[in-house]
Amino acid sequence: MTERERTKELLREYGFAAKKSFGQNFLVDDGIIRRIVDGMDVSSFDTVIEIGPGLGALSVPLSKSAKKLILVDADRDMIKVLNDIFMDNGDIQIVQSDFLRFDPDAVSHKDSRLFIGNLPYNITSRLLEYMLDKGFSSAGFMVQKEVFEKLDYKKGRKENSPLGALIKASGTLNLVTFVDRSCFDPSPKVDSAFLRINLTHPIPFSLYPVFKALFKDPNKTISNCLRQFDCYGKALEKLKEEEDSRLSLRARQMEPEEIAKLSVDIASVSR
Repeated sequence: MTERERTKELLREYGFAAKKSFGQNFLVDDGIIRRIVDGMDVSSFDTVIEIGPGLGALSVPLSKSAKKLILVDADRDMIKVLNDIFMDNGDIQIVQSDFLRFDPDAVSHKDSRLFIGNLPYNITSRLLEYMLDKGFSSAGFMVQKEVFEKLDYKKGRKENSPLGALIKASGTLNLVTFVDRSCFDPSPKVDSAFLRINLTHPIPFSLYPVFKALFKDPNKTISNCLRQFDCYGKALEKLKEEEDSRLSLRARQMEPEEIAKLSVDIASVSR
């Protein structure tokens, strides 16, 4: 039975349908599912935490190689299906919770956990920020293709974002596979991309507000961006006194490591 057939059968059996309120688009392409699971080195992590597992398209293959698998879904209907699918597998923990209210530290250590999920597109940034705040060894997630372009930081690009800069300064971001909209049921209006982040040298998430301030307006210099924040006034004055050449740059013109260093300099004066 293909994943598309399995999905249709489960929805029919339980009388459920994809819910827009949960941003549900079920991944049904067997080839893409294999590519994702194979690309995440699942067995190398102590704990795998799947965000929004839905009907288990990724959960089932993940369960075959994960040492410890935790499934977190906010939809009680999906929880019912997952409990039935894994009723004979006591090693899998199923949690009904909004992931933004779920504490991964209670069930795993950040240095040995993998986050994975087909993220709801309407809260992708919030979920990524939460994951980075909590910390992880690696994370794999589905995003809109245009979001990938904003996260894939390359010096000088107008599309560069503070989140992309933070990720690149903290490790690596790689494309696992592009995913056509036809690979989902129901099909979204956009194509997607599945990405993997490895945090090799994490930047403290407490610096993220500074990153965001530096990118406040991509067309303005760092000096003009900082001027909009009273909390960074002292830092701005100090940088001016030192005639710091970075003030005349736009954040997107800097390497992520340079942005991280500047953020540390700003934060140290702003405490």
